[in-house]
Amino acid sequence: MSDNGAGRTLDTVLAIAVQVGGGELTAESDLIAAGFDSIAIIELATRLTDEFGVPCDIDDVFDATSVAELAAVLDGRLEGARAR
Repeated sequence: MSDNGAGRTLDTVLAIAVQVGGGELTAESDLIAAGFDSIAIIELATRLTDEFGVPCDIDDVFDATSVAELAAVLDGRLEGARAR
């Protein structure tokens, strides 16, 4: 995936995460440390799945150490979906 596509994915993940959790987040923010509880994580995973059309499980959000890492997971799934 191009850096431009990855950048758009990161921007979208970050924007949705801010909408769901409020507050200020950066690409380096850890969502759990930023105060996302299980309800917010479920909402985020659902909204990201709807936005990108590829699965985003709650485990993906829990396992990601940053917003950027979560965006990279989704980028990989988007790339795989395009390759099919």
